[in-house]
Amino acid sequence: MNKKLIKFLMLMAYCIPYGYLAMNGDATSGTMIFYGSMIAGFGTLCRTAIRTHNTIILVIGNILSFISSYFFILRKLQSEVWSWYFKPFTPVGLLVLITIVSFIIQIESIIIVKARKTSTNSDNA
Repeated sequence: MNKKLIKFLMLMAYCIPYGYLAMNGDATSGTMIFYGSMIAGFGTLCRTAIRTHNTIILVIGNILSFISSYFFILRKLQSEVWSWYFKPFTPVGLLVLITIVSFIIQIESIIIVKARKTSTNSDNA
């Protein structure tokens, strides 16, 4: 496949508001399984970014996912009261926390993969 097409598709996949969908699922059905689907989505995109050497897409994609989730949460806050559900965090505070933690995990994954490649290359030399 064309490299530009892969980058475009990855950015479009990152535009899905994963954080909002997980929080909305948690608030409406009371189950945390939606956070698992968010982790699976981010994990798949992170692995794809690492395998295709598009780590910059990972950074940009996380920002896009945060922005799309943020706008959906702001829209939801106008129509429903979520502030009581995510105590001790506000919905936006929880989104920021989720985004930071997932970004740290993804960056650590990149560092681990690069360290393994470096150690494998030095062992073969």
